Amino acid sequence: RIRRAKMNNTELIERLVELERSMVKKRDVDVKAFEEKQKRELADYELKKTWELNGYSQALVDVTDILRGESQNDEGVEDDER
Repeated sequence: RIRRAKMNNTELIERLVELERSMVKKRDVDVKAFEEKQKRELADYELKKTWELNGYSQALVDVTDILRGESQNDEGVEDDER
């Protein structure tokens, strides 16, 4: 009986060690997946920020071009009237 109990304890310890190892592996996989997701989200955010900045820059160029065009038209009208 005592010998059988020792075997059971040994088996139990071995199974617990295996369980711990599998849990550590699963945790590592989960952490890696989480890190990859965070990297993708950061990259998406950076891309969005870049697109927005480019959009704002282009809008400023467009507005500047429009204002220059209106300014030139106004000057042209003034020149024609003189």
